[in-house]
Amino acid sequence: MVLYLLAKVYQTVVFTRNYFYDIGFLTSVQVNQPSICVGNLSVGGTGKTPMVEKLIKLFRAQRSIAVVSRGYKRESSGMIVADKKHGVKDLGDEPFQIWKKFQSDIALIIDANRIRAVNYIYQNYPSSLILFDDAFQHRKIKANINLLLTTFSNPFFKDDYLPNGSLRDHKNQIARADLLLVTKCPQSLSKIDAEQFKSELKISLNQVYFCSLKYQEISPENLQDLCSYQKNELALVTGLARTEELEAYLKGLNLNYTLLKFPDHHNYTAKDLKTLNTFNCVLTTEKDKVKLSNLETKMQVIKVGHHFLFNQESEFLEKISAKLNENLTQ
Repeated sequence: MVLYLLAKVYQTVVFTRNYFYDIGFLTSVQVNQPSICVGNLSVGGTGKTPMVEKLIKLFRAQRSIAVVSRGYKRESSGMIVADKKHGVKDLGDEPFQIWKKFQSDIALIIDANRIRAVNYIYQNYPSSLILFDDAFQHRKIKANINLLLTTFSNPFFKDDYLPNGSLRDHKNQIARADLLLVTKCPQSLSKIDAEQFKSELKISLNQVYFCSLKYQEISPENLQDLCSYQKNELALVTGLARTEELEAYLKGLNLNYTLLKFPDHHNYTAKDLKTLNTFNCVLTTEKDKVKLSNLETKMQVIKVGHHFLFNQESEFLEKISAKLNENLTQ
């Protein structure tokens, strides 16, 4: 009952905040370069970082790209323009993951003050496409396109507000989304079930896309090696908001392992590493790998990305490109 009442208070607060932006009492700054905001209404677990990586892959051949992130749980402060001297403690785990993979293709600006970051981009990367990682609820800045993510198994319209649920922004903010991406769908999702999901949105939003998580195949040699371990020899180590999909994937590989589940964005301590080193091998994610550089035991990294269902990827790219061009001509 207490959590329910607190959730109602939280709902009122976020509704009022958004209302003040809607009537102009609080102001938003329109971005004057091609820009896409990737965000959600909940706290973590929808796949924002893999979607930013997907957008980089889709657009890097066409445009220069600048990524803006606040660098959640970084140990630095102020604005940082990433370069080779910066590590995970400077940038935060997810931005550092992006930087390690795409540093030759992007500029990465870390700053909780998105307006300051954008002004820096205006001066130094004036023709770049700006990708805002996790900025939907930060209404001081207004991107050309809002790409909103929600999961198939726990969509925002079935969720409750913090602390009784995981919603950090009001459900009515779906109206600000230009495109909705439903993530972590079953790979076998039928078009009938997809249409049923869309009907439950109860809003007029035609541009809804469905994605499943696609894990990069482990080589036959490595898989044979992993299958040889006993449960006390192999550990799955994660600092993720949700691990259900990853565990289901590994179950399909018939692996025996011990799950060591840490809080989202966990910074691994010397004590943690000592525990992990007692295993013959550690399975982990790209997000966690960047914080396990001092691990002595063998490590197998499981890579994951978004896979569009119903052959929607081409249409998705066309819609975003069209919207970017439309905003540029206004």
